[in-house]
Amino acid sequence: MSMATNGNRMVLLIGGGLLLLLCVAGLVGLGYYLGQAGQTEPVAATAEPSTAAVVVEVNPVTPEPATAAPSVPAAEPTEATDAAAVVEPEAGPEIGPLVFATAVDGTGEPLDPGDSFAAGLTEIHAVFDYENMQPDYLWERVWSLDGEEMLRSQEIWGGDEAGQFDYFLDTEGAPLPPGRWQLELYVEQELAATGSFTIEPDSLAATTEPTAEPTAEPTLEPTAEPTAEPTAKPAPVRANPVRSSNVYRLAYSVWDGGAYNLYLADTTGQNQQFIISRAAGPSWSVDGQQLFFYGQQGVTQQFRQGRVECEFGTISDGIVAIDLSSPPGDICRDRPGPWFCERKQVDLQAPPSDVCEQGGVRVFQNLDWKEGSARWASVAPDGRAVAFDARPGGDYRIYFRSIFDTQQFRFELAGEQGDWSPDGQRLVYRSGRDNKAGLWISNRDDTGHTNVTQDGSDAFPAWSPDGSTLAFSRTLYGNQDIYLVNVDGSNLRRLTEDPGHDVLPTFTPDGQLIFRSDRTGAWAIWKMAGDGGGQVEIIATASLGSDWTAGKMDVR
Repeated sequence: MSMATNGNRMVLLIGGGLLLLLCVAGLVGLGYYLGQAGQTEPVAATAEPSTAAVVVEVNPVTPEPATAAPSVPAAEPTEATDAAAVVEPEAGPEIGPLVFATAVDGTGEPLDPGDSFAAGLTEIHAVFDYENMQPDYLWERVWSLDGEEMLRSQEIWGGDEAGQFDYFLDTEGAPLPPGRWQLELYVEQELAATGSFTIEPDSLAATTEPTAEPTAEPTLEPTAEPTAEPTAKPAPVRANPVRSSNVYRLAYSVWDGGAYNLYLADTTGQNQQFIISRAAGPSWSVDGQQLFFYGQQGVTQQFRQGRVECEFGTISDGIVAIDLSSPPGDICRDRPGPWFCERKQVDLQAPPSDVCEQGGVRVFQNLDWKEGSARWASVAPDGRAVAFDARPGGDYRIYFRSIFDTQQFRFELAGEQGDWSPDGQRLVYRSGRDNKAGLWISNRDDTGHTNVTQDGSDAFPAWSPDGSTLAFSRTLYGNQDIYLVNVDGSNLRRLTEDPGHDVLPTFTPDGQLIFRSDRTGAWAIWKMAGDGGGQVEIIATASLGSDWTAGKMDVR
């Protein structure tokens, strides 16, 4: 493969998940570095460069070029000027054939290229030339093994317009599983190139037994204190990737430096939609038709690009709900025209509410939801009450308020950061009640208190869909990671062990975990299997702000 004329060489390392046969933990990385030819750091090669690169099963696809506007002809066209007046269409992004190799040399040329590799391979490079790439292009990589998708990741292009790219899988010592591997590259959601290779099975793997038992039980705690700052390289991705084909809707908020903005997205990270600003800690209603959240001070006036786009009457900071019976989107920009606001009974059984309506969307707030020190909302599984924490008296407590009936829920729990049990009768929350700091479980009427964990750093608990397990964050050596524990306090196990903080776990209905992490140096939203496998970033930019509790997410 010839190198592009600008001589730039880039390598991109990402995290992704691999199903490793023989119970070997696989790690996937993807990173990048830039430099002029002859100035890049040398990469250790395992063999001499071959004289010719082998191109394997590659089907590059070039998107249709955009049509350029016609040029203005000269006043006195001649044969020469006629030719000059013809404007070539703007060229679209192009990715050349993929060349798979076990390594690259110091100039980025592939070493040992081929379409078949021996068992035990821990690293594979896909080298290709590219042209007409732009900084705002979205590009996506999809790895499959024997026809089953193993890893999908995407981001905005950060390289040059043209050059040579070295994209590689690095398992950091664990062998890649045998089988037929395929890589697909997409640019702006269009397939740009694809290629495949085979890793041959190890004939001894099926018959070779371990020669000795492990010498020691694994420990929960790390042997060394983690670094204070996240590393630039994504942390290793666990084995057992998230293989569920179920896709759910995620509600989450992002801090923009002055306020929280509420978004929806699929749990794949696709189809992101901005809904409303000055909104944090969202929670779905039971039927998915309403979205409850904490409305920050000023939520009643929605600013877009420096001007007030819409107003919500007397709705104030506190718990607010949006009726999303119509397709969601920016509730102000996508529905131009005045909002009609009034104070009324939503129905005969409901307490009075401030209600604003426009274009099939209703924003409403019961009068007893107006608690400005709240941070998140959580709708009970029976749909009758909403819980939130607030501190009108100085210390955070968890409060309950009615939603659509007149039954009053005036109980309070001495704690914060709560989550409902699947049956809707109990909450798990963080508390120091009875001089015992940790996670507690109480009935919704403030009875039946049980101290589940005894570490004062335990925070952000979430209850599993089957009711048996709690996920939460714990701080160890200044670093927060995600743990699981049974509801009776037994079987504590650690799911993440990465530099940077992993916080705010929430379960999907099928038992996967969505969480926030700054392990790559910036806050993002990640997904993993319920046992910690297959940790993969799904939303790259999701800042938390100073109060992480307001970053609570919900999935339905």
